Amino acid sequence: MSHDEKTEVTVRGRVFSGLGEGEFYVNLYARNFRRALGFTPYPGTLNVRVVPEHVETLNKRLKEANPIIVPPPPIQGLRLGKVYLFKAFLYDIMVYIVRPEYTVYKGDVVELISHEHLRNKYGINDGDIVEITI
Repeated sequence: MSHDEKTEVTVRGRVFSGLGEGEFYVNLYARNFRRALGFTPYPGTLNVRVVPEHVETLNKRLKEANPIIVPPPPIQGLRLGKVYLFKAFLYDIMVYIVRPEYTVYKGDVVELISHEHLRNKYGINDGDIVEITI
């Protein structure tokens, strides 16, 4: 991602534990993520609830961006949708914001995937504030 100052935005949010489904879905989509990104993400997502004053900025930026569209794996009996990935940075590491076609989260939640275990790499705990640059 080129650091284009005109379109780059930074949003803040608080880390929280999700429903525990991130690992399941990252593993389920792993082959398709590998095809789209060139690597298999760490199995799980880092969940961040964006602070209220940054939600509109986040969603406006994502609407303007060109996502990487990952098709669902063909699994009988499961209602799976496309996953939209947006390049971003968490501190000094490139991550991807995951926006599934079907999700329980509203527009104030960002799920991040990376090739690394982000909680371990940065010592992140629930309640910590992080900054994501998009």
